[in-house]
Amino acid sequence: MLLVLSAQADGDTPENLILQTAILACRTPVAEISGLADRLPGMAGSQRGESRPSRRRFSESWTFSLVDGGRIKVERIAPQDRLREVRAEMTHASGHPMLWLRLDHRCAPRDARSVRYDDAGDAVETVYLDARLQPTGRSALINPPVPPGAYRQGVRVAFVDSGVNYLLPQIKAGLARRPDGSLIGFDFWDLDDRPFDVHTPRSLFFVQRHGTRTASIILEEAPEALIVPYRYPRPEMTRMRDLIQHAARHEVRIMAMPLGSNRRLEWRAFAEAARAHPEILFIASAGNSGRNIDEHPVYPASLRLPNLVSVSSADDHGRPAERVNWGPQSVHLLVPAEQRSVINYNGRPGTASGSSYAVTRIAALAARVRSRQPDISTDDLKARLFRDVVKRSAAEYVAVGYLPDPRSDDAAIELTGPHFLLTRPTPVDGLGLNLSIAMVADSGWQESMIPEIVHTTADVLSQCGIALSRAQLFRLRVSPYLMDFQAGTAKTIIDRTMLPTPTVFLVRDTLMALAFEGEAFGTANTSTRPWLRNTVWLIKDVQHPEIALPHELLHVLSDSGEHVGDGDNLMQEQTGPDHTVLTPAQCAHARETGLAHGLLNHGR
Repeated sequence: MLLVLSAQADGDTPENLILQTAILACRTPVAEISGLADRLPGMAGSQRGESRPSRRRFSESWTFSLVDGGRIKVERIAPQDRLREVRAEMTHASGHPMLWLRLDHRCAPRDARSVRYDDAGDAVETVYLDARLQPTGRSALINPPVPPGAYRQGVRVAFVDSGVNYLLPQIKAGLARRPDGSLIGFDFWDLDDRPFDVHTPRSLFFVQRHGTRTASIILEEAPEALIVPYRYPRPEMTRMRDLIQHAARHEVRIMAMPLGSNRRLEWRAFAEAARAHPEILFIASAGNSGRNIDEHPVYPASLRLPNLVSVSSADDHGRPAERVNWGPQSVHLLVPAEQRSVINYNGRPGTASGSSYAVTRIAALAARVRSRQPDISTDDLKARLFRDVVKRSAAEYVAVGYLPDPRSDDAAIELTGPHFLLTRPTPVDGLGLNLSIAMVADSGWQESMIPEIVHTTADVLSQCGIALSRAQLFRLRVSPYLMDFQAGTAKTIIDRTMLPTPTVFLVRDTLMALAFEGEAFGTANTSTRPWLRNTVWLIKDVQHPEIALPHELLHVLSDSGEHVGDGDNLMQEQTGPDHTVLTPAQCAHARETGLAHGLLNHGR
């Protein structure tokens, strides 16, 4: 079925008709717009829609019927009676959208799009048009065929979202296929075998992409996983029953669901099917509206199913990130999922944040566990996901806890050393400090720099009667994701190395939301992250590392983040090569607190 709007009188085209209609509706007084149907060719009548007033937007609309059964809807947006823009949309008699146009406040075309259909009447692509409504050469694919691929074995993870861009080599390689090479996934929105990454909550003119980004995290963090992509059935959510049955038939045991809604009735079929398939572990997003879903539920995350895990995104302190949802009864886990590296729909790298990415991080962990234990039960798999949580920071927000590093089970860490940089006795009447330094290999730090940094640190601390009695260097080789400092992944390094404190870690960069070249952690600022206590983290680009190290060490010894403004004081917020002086009061506090916390020892 080829969808074409008929030519209008005098050889006019649909493009000209929608343009004329929009311009006249823009220039004509509101009271006379309905009469435009008598002035334009191909019009059969008009109907005025309801006005939609709001504080920021006031819109009025008219629908013009076309003689061939199609229609043009025009919307004027004029807050406080000041015209902002006019939008027009042309629809085929079948109901298929054909053309969309936006005019600015001067009634000049600024944006236009059309939808191209194939002979069967299926949408193929959204075509971007210029001000003359001619193709620009840019388009957005809607439903391309799945490219051929080869069958391979792996842990199948069902992925329910807006689909994936299976044209990308990175995504194509991670798709689950049948022995004949055909894709196992399905589009339960369009009811075809092309679950392409297309989300159209407004219309086909405004295609959004979500699934490719979220799926890319599973493939990055669990190469053993094979994605079974499903496009969720937004028009008819009862199809979730068929979706789960389809997954079960294809031996899926993990289902990632980075989606949700506020309407419980929409998820009745899902809940019934999920209970009927206890062999599948469902991982659901708590959502991103900044609320407690115990009080204001989000589904399916708020469903109390024994085989469902609900997750949300954590900030650097192990608490819910900005905007995301939580619930001390409904949400199980907080997971670091802010500014995660992803593959965008176009194949380019990017970053993304939110509960959806917490879902795929936990799905990747579940896939890694199943790859090592293929026969693990759903209950045992769920328990394994909860094994390494920290409860302290998350108890008031989630039921189980905060998982600092979902990849810790797969982390590679190799520690060699120590190599002693400095050893000397502590004066009898003084205090001694023993320092561990761990340098991450390939981080950009040069080992030849470290002795000078250590000796300068010793000189600076000596004015406080603190002797750097021993400094030992360890070499760390770690998985790439551990090379940059982040509070959660730091736990994996600290737990696996178990170096004596205070410990200085020399890393490549920082991934903290509030980024610093150096960070120090004592007791006062680690109540929710106790593993960081008595550590210092310096990135390779830190300015004046020979000053930055004693600066951060004094923060640890003093258990204080206080800075001063004196011109040559070590504890200025910005370090400089001449900032080396400490006051008697600063020294006294560092000695007293450092000794009380077991970081300093008396000379013998």
